[in-house]
Amino acid sequence: MVSVQEFWIILGLTAITALLLGAGAAYFLLPKSEASPEPSPKPRKKSEEKINQRFRKMFQLLTDLTVTLNYDRVLEKSLDAAFLALNISDVSTDRLISAVLLFSEDDRPVPDLVVAYGRGLPRPDLATRVPGIAGLLERVIETGNPHMTDDLASDPELNKFIGFRACKSGYGIPLRAGLDTFGVLLFGHPDEGYFSVDAQEIIDTVGHQAQLAMQNAHLFQELKTERDQIIKVQTEAQRRLARALHDGPTQTVAAIPMQISRARHLLNRDVKAAGELLYQTEELARQTSRQLRHMLFTLRPLVLESEGLIAALNSMAEKTKETFGQQVIVETDASLVEELDMNSQTVIFTISEEAVNNARKHAEAEHIWVKVTRLQSDLAFLEIEDDGKGFLVENVMGNYEDRGSLGMLNMRERAELVQGVFHVKSIPGEGTQIQVVLPLTPDAADRLRLI
Repeated sequence: MVSVQEFWIILGLTAITALLLGAGAAYFLLPKSEASPEPSPKPRKKSEEKINQRFRKMFQLLTDLTVTLNYDRVLEKSLDAAFLALNISDVSTDRLISAVLLFSEDDRPVPDLVVAYGRGLPRPDLATRVPGIAGLLERVIETGNPHMTDDLASDPELNKFIGFRACKSGYGIPLRAGLDTFGVLLFGHPDEGYFSVDAQEIIDTVGHQAQLAMQNAHLFQELKTERDQIIKVQTEAQRRLARALHDGPTQTVAAIPMQISRARHLLNRDVKAAGELLYQTEELARQTSRQLRHMLFTLRPLVLESEGLIAALNSMAEKTKETFGQQVIVETDASLVEELDMNSQTVIFTISEEAVNNARKHAEAEHIWVKVTRLQSDLAFLEIEDDGKGFLVENVMGNYEDRGSLGMLNMRERAELVQGVFHVKSIPGEGTQIQVVLPLTPDAADRLRLI
C-alpha cells in the first residue's frame, strides 16, 4: 500500500513531468515492507507498470483540473481526482459516494446548499436542498475545517439524501475563497472508520487543488460575464447613437436643402417670404449643429479626460440648457471626486447623462438635480433627481426588454462594471430618483456584494 507521505510526493511533483514518469518516481510509489522478502524481478516489473499507469492517469487528471476553466468540468474532475487518489493508495472506492455542495445563487433570503455535482447519488438527491445549519455540514462551514463522522445516517440534514442514508462514515471539506465558505466537498461510505487519517490527508490535499481550480473557473466566468456586459453596453451605445442621429440631425439635415430649394423658387415671386424661409433654415442648421455637438460630447466627453468629473458634469448641464432649454443643477463634493478612479468617474458621468436625457425626454420635469456626495467614508453616492411626473417602477422594469432599449438596465449594468449598486425610486406625480452607490476601497466593494 502506498503511504500518504508517498502520495504527497506524487502530488507535489506533478509539475515536473519527467520526474513523475521516471524510475525515481516509481521508486517512491512502490510498496515497502521490512518484513517482506525482496520481490522477484518479474512481479516487481509488473508492480512498477501498474503504479506508473495509475501515476500517469493521476498526473493527467490533476493537469486537466488545473487548466480547466469550465466550471461544470471542474466539479466533475474534482471528484474524479479524489477517487483516483484513494485508489492509488489502494483504498477501495467501489461504494464511495460523493457530492459537491454549493450555496445557491437564487433570490432566497438565506441561501441553501444544492448539489452541483455528485457521484453515486440517486437522481432525486440531485434536487435536494439543505440549509447547512446542523450536523456535519454546520461544523465544516462554521469552523472552516474538514470534519468526519461515523454516524452519517443519523445526520439531521444529510439523511435527507437517499444516497447517504446507507453510509456510516462521512467526511466533509470546506470550499473557501478567502474567509468565505462557498460550498462543501462531501464523501460518504457504508463502512465505519473508512476515512482513516491517511485517507483524510489524501482527500484534503486533492480537495485543496480542486478548490483552487473552482476559484479559477469562477474568476474566469466573472471575467467573461464582465466582457459580455462591456460588449453589450458598447453595442447598445452604437444603436442609441444611430437612433438619435436618425430621429434628430438626419431629419433636420434632410429638411435644409428642401427649404433652400423652396426659398430659391420664391425669390422671383415673394422676396420677403423667401427671406423668412431662409431665416428659418438658418435656425434649423444652428439647431442641428447644437444637437451634433451635444451628441459628440456625450459620446466622448473630452472635458472628462482633461478636466475631470466636476467639469464634465457642469459642461453637460450647460449644453443641456443651451440645446434643449432643460434646467440641470449639479452638486458635487470635490474632495470625494479626487478619490474616484477614472473608471468610476466615467461611469458616474455616463449614468448621469443617461438619466438626465431620460428625464428630459419623458419626465416633463422643470428641474433635474445631479448630486455626487459621500455616503460613508469609503462609499460614494450618485443621485439624479427630477420633479417630473414619475412612473411605476415595477411596470418599467418589468417590460423594459420588450421596449428594445437598455434604459434602466443599461445604467444598472454600468454601475455593476465598477462593483456599484443601482436603485430606482419613483412615484407617479412625485418625480424620480436614480441612486448609485460606488465603493472607494476593496473592503467597501465586498460589503456591497452582500446587498
